[in-house]
Amino acid sequence: MKKEKLILVGGSGSGKDYLLKKLIDKGYKSYQKITTRPKRKNELSEYDFTDNNQFESLINESKMVCYQDFNIKGDTWYYGITKENFNNSEVFIMTPHELSMMSESDVKSSFIVYLNIDRKVREDRLNIRDDNNDDVKRRLDADEKDFQGFRSYDMMLTDPEFEMDDIISLWN
Repeated sequence: MKKEKLILVGGSGSGKDYLLKKLIDKGYKSYQKITTRPKRKNELSEYDFTDNNQFESLINESKMVCYQDFNIKGDTWYYGITKENFNNSEVFIMTPHELSMMSESDVKSSFIVYLNIDRKVREDRLNIRDDNNDDVKRRLDADEKDFQGFRSYDMMLTDPEFEMDDIISLWN
């Protein structure tokens, strides 16, 4: 039985955005995640950037499937997916925390792929990005904490040279 949604989970620099772009190129319908973080240098993003007041209104109005907040250097950054975007899309990127917020039926109807790529590989990828508004070591350390004991997936990839077609064949 094909699951309706494909959810990609992995640490910073694991290849989630790369894989999502490849899936979109294949015709799979993606979503627009909402965030309050600053836009990165040279970012061509599918994010909908908003402010904390508007994001908190969406939470209070129960319009979010899942969300997460991060305290970065005294600022709170939110990331999340609205119910509308979740219902109208097929492929997503989420964190373990966001997955834990989803309803049991939404999780059961999703194929969850964990990109468990080596820290050194991810660090090298992040350093190439040259993100001015975020610290690579902080992100990698936070990933270790976030993924400690993570077991809520259908497929785990450890090869940084993974093939998108392998994922699609198992999902379908």
